[in-house]
Amino acid sequence: MTVTYYQPAAIADFHNQPRRPLVILLPGGGYEFYSDRENEIMALQYLAQGFAVAVVAYRLRDDPPVLPTALYQLANVVGEFHRHAATYGIDAHKILLAGFSAGGHLAALYADLWPTLGSAVNADPDDLAVSALMLAYPVIGLRLGWPTSEAELQEVTAGWTQHEADLLVTPQNPPTFIWATREDELVPITNTQHYVAALREQQVPVTEIIYPHGPHGMSLARAVTAFPRSFDSRDLAFGEHFIRPDVAGWFPRHLNWLAARWNLTEFWLQQ
Repeated sequence: MTVTYYQPAAIADFHNQPRRPLVILLPGGGYEFYSDRENEIMALQYLAQGFAVAVVAYRLRDDPPVLPTALYQLANVVGEFHRHAATYGIDAHKILLAGFSAGGHLAALYADLWPTLGSAVNADPDDLAVSALMLAYPVIGLRLGWPTSEAELQEVTAGWTQHEADLLVTPQNPPTFIWATREDELVPITNTQHYVAALREQQVPVTEIIYPHGPHGMSLARAVTAFPRSFDSRDLAFGEHFIRPDVAGWFPRHLNWLAARWNLTEFWLQQ
């Protein structure tokens, strides 16, 4: 496992090094690779808003099984930031776990199971909590359309049974922001719908945005993260499918949601 840590430089005019909220970022890639469209470029979006960011390169299918090792890896990362918050200059009570696609599956499972992971990673359970969850077009249950083969399923789970995130939600799940598109051709919208229903049943605060159009893996839904037309020579308009101004609104809406939940205006001013 590799963790890439980003921290904005302090603003010299302020004469102090502020504590920062932390984003722990899990790119997608089908547990096969880490999508660069959801990796550093997403970290930089949060960095520009004053957040520190840790991008986690979790266990992949080339070293099977993914689970539960990837969960334990993530727990160790969260625990490290809790225990050494002062060293990293972050506020351990303002940790956002953000996951895309398969990274969203790992994030959702972690949000469900963190209270039970302390013994597996020799940590105080209180050091494993995250304060909020952001999921973008996430895989939620491995019975809900992805993966499409038994071989892939075995590479992810090898028989480990706690992989249906919508069936593991408890009242201890963190407040959640989740978005997806109805046209997602790889991860059916039923994944998001099942998780939202489970969160609401457990009375966990959830904000859900379902956009009508757009393929899987839209990232920022802007040209900078769109595949070029040459990626699919059969479709000269391929790149345009990943550019949608309505979907691009997810990131500022997510930031506003987070600012309201964490009262970030006062957080910055009181330092």
